[in-house]
Amino acid sequence: MPWKFLHSRAAAVPALAAVALAVAACGSSSSSTSSAGGSSAATTSAASSSSSKLPSTINVTAVQDMSGPVAYVGKNVVQGLQLAANQINSSGLLHGSKIVLTVKDTGSVVSTATSQFASAVGSNAVAIFGPLLSQEALATAPLAERASVADIAIESQVDGLLEIGPYIYRATSSQLRFDNLIPEAVAPKLGSNKTVRILTLSDTPTLVQAAAQMTKKFEALGVKVLGTIGTPITTTDFSSLATKLESGNPGAIGLLLIGTANPAAVTALRNTGYKGVLFGNEAATNGSLKPAGAAADGFIYSVDYNPGLTFPSAVAFTKLFTSKYPGQVPNGYNATGYDAMNEFAHAIALSGDASRSGVQKGMQMLIKSGGLNGAIGPEKFTGTGNRDLSVAGTLVVWNGSAEKVLKVGNPNLTLQP
Repeated sequence: MPWKFLHSRAAAVPALAAVALAVAACGSSSSSTSSAGGSSAATTSAASSSSSKLPSTINVTAVQDMSGPVAYVGKNVVQGLQLAANQINSSGLLHGSKIVLTVKDTGSVVSTATSQFASAVGSNAVAIFGPLLSQEALATAPLAERASVADIAIESQVDGLLEIGPYIYRATSSQLRFDNLIPEAVAPKLGSNKTVRILTLSDTPTLVQAAAQMTKKFEALGVKVLGTIGTPITTTDFSSLATKLESGNPGAIGLLLIGTANPAAVTALRNTGYKGVLFGNEAATNGSLKPAGAAADGFIYSVDYNPGLTFPSAVAFTKLFTSKYPGQVPNGYNATGYDAMNEFAHAIALSGDASRSGVQKGMQMLIKSGGLNGAIGPEKFTGTGNRDLSVAGTLVVWNGSAEKVLKVGNPNLTLQP
């Protein structure tokens, strides 16, 4: 049974109709190259009339972190990319053309990301889904800009990325757009002890920026921030850091970490007897807190997507994903990968041209249309060159086995107040 949901949000492009989500076979492969299949959509008359220009196959490359400390993110992103490509290939959106997705592994190493990205630039890929880590994205984006190939960055949320040039797009809303939801929830829980200390990854620019933003918001709410402690992404032992974080008995401690560092830090703090409020960032999602057991109960953070979202487009994606992958709970990385592939495909449908210049033209047309209603809900293009994605964001709390939605941001805002 199809669910219609993904569509251009502006009346300026009324002919870009809803995509009908069909549950289609989606085989992921362990090889570096896979072709996918699956959705149906009506396109603009311009795209329809120029459909003969589209080749039988359309090549796109994802340069993603499939190994290394954020491999769990990369693998989920690619799962979303493949699910969307599968739909599109069987939909008619591209008039029989098939998207062929090639995946290259960065290993979460900047030099590897750069070499893999350079290889993709030199290939027949008409666009590239850029790497996850901020430092990787900043290093690779100039390669795309010089080659005039669209770099659709996924999960790379650092400021300054889009300023590199007009071929750089962000397919994931920066957590900085909805992280203010966290202090708003934490502050009322502090009682008379209105103090906070924050731990962040010193070599991950987005999280450094998130710490600075949260500090401002806490201070605006009358909460004193005792300071921010930085640690490298390679940190695995948090026992000594726990002592530093607890100094002065802050009412809450923020852990702006990635992956397995989250449960490790939570466990270290609770083992020392800390009983205050703990909060983090969206990298705590996807069940990352499970290894901490009961120690992580009550951990507060914000995400771009949660299966509990009630936006019609988000509900449709959740139903599609769970039908395809029974027993697997979809996460924000699946959703952003899915939406990124749809942005790419709709750009080609709009321009009727699957060349690199056609993708660039189509992305600009998609921006002018106002955006999409996607797996994460209503999406807007904003920021530098209107190439930055904005979503409402969702505040959640970890209850020991799953995320519970506390509050959904305002989709009409591009920055939650």
